[in-house]
Parts: sequence; structure tokens; C-alpha cells
Amino acid sequence: MRFGVLAAAFFCVSVAALAAPLVVCLDYLPNPNHVPLYFALTSGAFSTRELDVQLVVPGSASDPAKLAATRSADIALTPQINYLMARAEGLPLIAIGVYVDHSLGGLLALADRGVLSISDLARRPIGYSLAPLEPALWSEMLACGGVSSQDIDLVSVGFATVVALLAGAVDAIGAFRNVEPIQVELAGRTPVFFPQESFCVPETYDLILVAHPDFVRERQTEAAAFLCAVEESIEAARRAPDDALAAFFRAFPELDDEFDRLSFRATLPLYAKSPYLRDSSTWQLVQEFLVAAGLLASSVPFESLVALDLSPSGP
Repeated sequence: MRFGVLAAAFFCVSVAALAAPLVVCLDYLPNPNHVPLYFALTSGAFSTRELDVQLVVPGSASDPAKLAATRSADIALTPQINYLMARAEGLPLIAIGVYVDHSLGGLLALADRGVLSISDLARRPIGYSLAPLEPALWSEMLACGGVSSQDIDLVSVGFATVVALLAGAVDAIGAFRNVEPIQVELAGRTPVFFPQESFCVPETYDLILVAHPDFVRERQTEAAAFLCAVEESIEAARRAPDDALAAFFRAFPELDDEFDRLSFRATLPLYAKSPYLRDSSTWQLVQEFLVAAGLLASSVPFESLVALDLSPSGP
């Protein structure tokens, strides 16, 4: 799916005053991942480009891609893997940019349980929240770490993963490196985190920006300006993290606590250095993994997954 190339001068400049706001759906409840977006609301990254951006919160983590596909939102944040699975289900979506260009997931255990290497998790219960994706991820990691399939014990614990881990109901959980390890540390325990990309799971874009193809065709100038604003705001947040976090806390004063401060600091190096989707290898490797895990029927070409022409340099 390709879109007409705009003149280079069309990018990274302000656009004409807009009749309609740009509705951007978060991937889930507001959290430190979203600091640059809220910083952009107050720093001028959006307003100087004449963008009237409205950030909205989905009812559940499964909603953002659906809202973009039905054009209930113009742009949505969602994990790369979720997007690929949504496309396989026939949802009309196109990826327009990347927001967090590193994997965040992995397995989290506790040092005081004697877990020093991933092989120590053989024959121990491991909690997960979402099937079938998490069992596929954690099984691949464990096998890569030398645990035989007969010794893998995966247990559904719903979303109370940290509670289950701290209570001893399970010996490891699926976790995000910028969330649950910090919660464990604040609870006075020593986390042991195994990043998924270190154990045979390909590096993924943990959060990308998706939209309906018609939105990109009809409002391409705004979509391009939005990506420029996101890039600017991420760079500004890196330069002035305290200012960025203060803007987020002004929007959500109830989140102004030690955990969210530490989580933001852990996330800061993980935001995309560029929002533009030019690397086809990541997409191919992730699709190959999902096909091998039985979560996708087949891979599709990179050019049909991303809107390349939103890059300032074009395709």
C-alpha cells in the first residue's frame, strides 16, 4: 500500500489551520511511555504546526487498533506485533511511524528464589496474562535458554502478575523492563530480568503509530506534521527530562510518584530516535517468528505494511 510522494518542503513545517482535530489514541492507560506526547501538547511541538491534537484513552489495550481501523481515532499507538496480528485479521490499517523502537518485554524473576539464569526456571511456574502471544514468547525464550518443552510450566495469572510473583504463586512473570522490575525493587526485592531479544525472540518495535489508509490519503500533510512533532518532542524530552515529566504530571497529578519517575527514566533511552519506518529487516524477522509460532499464516511485504512516503526523504 503506497501513497503519493509530497514535496520535501511539505514536511516538518506547519500546516494550514485545520477544521478537525487530530484524535490520537493511546495504547492503554496514561503512563510514562506517553510523556513525549503530553509534553508536545504544552511545548509547542503540535501547535507550531497548527495541529489540534487530542489524546484519548482506550477502554482496553485491545481497542486502539480497532479504533483506528474504524476511524473512531485518526492515529493509534499499538505494539508492532498487535498491528501485524490485526492486519492478518483483515483490519484496514497502515503503520505510519515508530514511537518506541526497542523490545520492552521479557521474563522477570526474583534473585532470592535462586533464579540467576533463565535455565533455573525449568519446572517452575511462570505466570502470563495474554494468550496465545505470551506463551509463544516465553516458550521460545525458555527453549533458547536450554529448558526442554517438558519442563516449561506456564500459568495464567490474569493481570495480577507482580502480586503473583511477590506472593510466590509463580517463580517468574512476563514483564516490561520499564515497569515490573521497578515495582519489584520498590517492594524491597531484587529483580532478575531476562530481555526477550537476548533469548531468540527478534527485536520488535514495542510501540508504533497506525492509522486507516484513507486517513493517510486524505490527511497526509497532517500525518507527516504529526510525525515531525513527535520526533521533536522526543528529542526535547531527552534534553529536558524534568520539564517533560512535569508536563505529564500536570496532566495526571495522581501519577506523580517515585515509580512513575523511575519508569520514565528507564523509558527515556528507548523512545525512537526517528519515527520513520525505513528498516524492513525488523518487520521480516518479527513476521517470521509469528509464522513459526503459528500466530500468523504468512508474511506480507514490508511495503504493504508501512506508509513510507511520510518520511521527509520519501521511500
